[in-house]
Amino acid sequence: MTGDKTIKNEDLQVEVLGDCLKGKRIGLCISGGIAAIETPKIARHLRRYGAEVTAYVTPNALKFIGETSLEWATEKQIVKELSGKAEHICLEDFLIVAPATMNTINKIFAGMGDNSVTTLVASALGKKVPVYLAPSMHDSLYKNPFLQENLKKAGEYGMNIIEPRFSEGKAKIASTSSIVSEVIKYFKDKEKAK
Repeated sequence: MTGDKTIKNEDLQVEVLGDCLKGKRIGLCISGGIAAIETPKIARHLRRYGAEVTAYVTPNALKFIGETSLEWATEKQIVKELSGKAEHICLEDFLIVAPATMNTINKIFAGMGDNSVTTLVASALGKKVPVYLAPSMHDSLYKNPFLQENLKKAGEYGMNIIEPRFSEGKAKIASTSSIVSEVIKYFKDKEKAK
């Protein structure tokens, strides 16, 4: 450090594309599916618009994506368990659960808080912080009647669904640009409503 200037590692920086998310704290909640490999791209793309991103992971998420990748993408330590720092209390302005697996979605709708993701979502819903779910799973799991019933009720609880893409017998996570566009749209709509 020199004076009051902090020297930043240029490898962690992103190309700035805009400032529409400047000052916004986004919780990127990652559950255990293969689509978790997309989350560093999502985190970095959010940062390109000025967002401050914190990654929260379920234990199974770490079977698909490494801590180091997420720390690099967010410039922050990930939250992988609850501690005395009360990480489960939502301080974010917006949450994205991506990928949102059947297991995590159904736990959220059952009101469970058994890991850093489900507990953070429970707190966010109690504080009326927007929660967006980006489902990703095999087509047969996506068509599960319990899951479909829960997805239909999302709006009643202040949650939104970012629709998956369907191919190869799977409900695949929405594209990175689609997910980031949904976040930007939420804040632009909120600003217009003022």
